[in-house]
Amino acid sequence: MSANDHPSDTIASDFTLLEGLFQLTVTGHTEDWEFERLNNAVYERLLSNYAQEEVGSVQLSKTLMAG
Repeated sequence: MSANDHPSDTIASDFTLLEGLFQLTVTGHTEDWEFERLNNAVYERLLSNYAQEEVGSVQLSKTLMAG
């Protein structure tokens, strides 16, 4: 998040990304370039926010997930 971003802007952007990904999935358009673009954007956001979080007994890290 940059200095000019507001939390509500980030939440709205996250919601828009997820909604778009959901709609493409529901309609079966998972082979389209738009699905891949949205999927990559969501994945990058998840990595940047949770890359060093513990999930249960598993420690996630960017180096482990990059492979």
